[in-house]
Amino acid sequence: MGIIKTFEEFSSELNKKSVKEGAIDAGEDSKVTIDDITLDSGKEIKSTEILGTILSSKTEKEYKEYFYDTYGNGAFTDEDISTILKFYLEYKEEKNAEEAEEDGKKDGESEEDASGTDSMDDLEKELDDI
Repeated sequence: MGIIKTFEEFSSELNKKSVKEGAIDAGEDSKVTIDDITLDSGKEIKSTEILGTILSSKTEKEYKEYFYDTYGNGAFTDEDISTILKFYLEYKEEKNAEEAEEDGKKDGESEEDASGTDSMDDLEKELDDI
């Protein structure tokens, strides 16, 4: 006999994250979630170590070299290294998008200041009010 679920039970199961217990977010506002990884050899790489390496690495090459130097070149399957690399790329993509958004806001503000029209209009209004 089949199991009958209410709509709430069914929808709550769909909304559950498929992350492990040791998973952490890459930041307060970050949408990137980093999981622990267990290698074929049985060694476990904690999510905190992965995040720390992401934050301290300047390039993708430096990031991968850390794991190869720490765990050995033969320790990773293609799937393992692609998962580790996915975390790095998602985090960097998110940070680049945030920086581009901030730069866009700064450029918009500096264009208004450079033209001087907004500043002059404000000064004229203040003088008229006096």
